[in-house]
Amino acid sequence: MPPRAVDATRIALGLIVLLGGINGFVRIVPVPEPLHPFTQLLVDSGYVHAVKAVELTAAVLLLLDRRRPLALALLWPVVVNIALFHLLLDHRAGVNAVILLGLLGALTWHDRRAFAPLFAEGRAGSTSAVDGAAGGERASPA
Repeated sequence: MPPRAVDATRIALGLIVLLGGINGFVRIVPVPEPLHPFTQLLVDSGYVHAVKAVELTAAVLLLLDRRRPLALALLWPVVVNIALFHLLLDHRAGVNAVILLGLLGALTWHDRRAFAPLFAEGRAGSTSAVDGAAGGERASPA
């Protein structure tokens, strides 16, 4: 992706997530009423505040272009849950969820080298006696 497209995607995702995170604490954008029962449960329990704090952290990291892979790793579970909620339970914002997934997917694909170790099999190139077992399994110390 060209650098300008990466920046545009990063800023768009960062602003959307920032707005969503702030909206969890202070209502800037009206939320459709009545809330879905699942959403109401998350709000009543206070769980939504923890999720919104993660969103704010990731949004700030994206907008400052600092630790982008960390910001993306923080956002994946949040965005997948948002998408599943809107696609399966409350269809009112399904399009928004797909847009979030697209932006997050595009940035993750651009930074895929940062995530490559997560998908590597075993420990390639390991030669120590402890790590020498097949497939990267550790040998017993006995």
